[in-house]
Amino acid sequence: MNELNFVTTGDGTRIAYRFDGDASKPMLVLSNSIGTTLHMWDRQVGELSRHFRVLRYDFRGHGGSSVPV
Repeated sequence: MNELNFVTTGDGTRIAYRFDGDASKPMLVLSNSIGTTLHMWDRQVGELSRHFRVLRYDFRGHGGSSVPV
């Protein structure tokens, strides 16, 4: 798996995200549900990344993402 990355939004919230799979493949975006993290997809991402470039991210206030101020 690739490393965790971060982007800071206009309001200063830091959002954690991760890419898996070949960048030339079609993009598939997976978001976590309330009370979970992007790691909820760990078991599926191996197979999915064979066919897609997978983007997973943590909602604000979940996992590696910060809470909005």
